[in-house]
Amino acid sequence: MPNQDEKSGQFLPGNRGNGGRRKGARNRLHSDFIVGLQEHFAEVGKTAIDIVFKESPKEYLKIIASVLPKEFILEDGRLESMGDEELEQYLAEIRRLKSTGAGQGRSDLIEGKKSSLN
Repeated sequence: MPNQDEKSGQFLPGNRGNGGRRKGARNRLHSDFIVGLQEHFAEVGKTAIDIVFKESPKEYLKIIASVLPKEFILEDGRLESMGDEELEQYLAEIRRLKSTGAGQGRSDLIEGKKSSLN
């Protein structure tokens, strides 16, 4: 075995052994699969999503959650862009709503209570 070290059995420098998988073979399989999946989804994807939504809403929500990013930042700069006068009007409206009891008595907002949409 002139291509291998006699003691360790390792290939000598400059020898690749059997050459392994042909270059690009795995990438080609991967891209073929993605293209096939994309074509199939274009044909039946919306219908399949509608069926899952109607027949198993819990699974539908799991699917949505699985494709969303684990973390995203939601920034709301509306208060920063308001002038002093606008902020005063905004606070006055909040105080007015609070004094009238708006939003109070909403048992569906209490943590731990379930409310039905229908």
